Amino acid sequence: MEIIQKEKWQHCVEEMGMNDKLFRTILKRYEAAIEDANYKIEIICEQNLVIPEHIDITGEIDKLLQIIAEAEDKLSVMRKYYGRKEATKAVL
Repeated sequence: MEIIQKEKWQHCVEEMGMNDKLFRTILKRYEAAIEDANYKIEIICEQNLVIPEHIDITGEIDKLLQIIAEAEDKLSVMRKYYGRKEATKAVL
């Protein structure tokens, strides 16, 4: 697993001025935030899940989309300044 992760980010690591482990840790943090928010949106939509404390479903999904947008922006900045020279941003 570690070898696969290292190969995945090798192109970024070669160009960055940041500690390799720190760089990968921060990237994983933002990727995890995106995955978590996507999962929560999926559960709300597929299961018609309504949490008593969070009756405003559209508001909850808006908050989750904001989390995704912020994490993707941070990933782009990390890759732009500490990884590849161009920022990559996938649109969901």
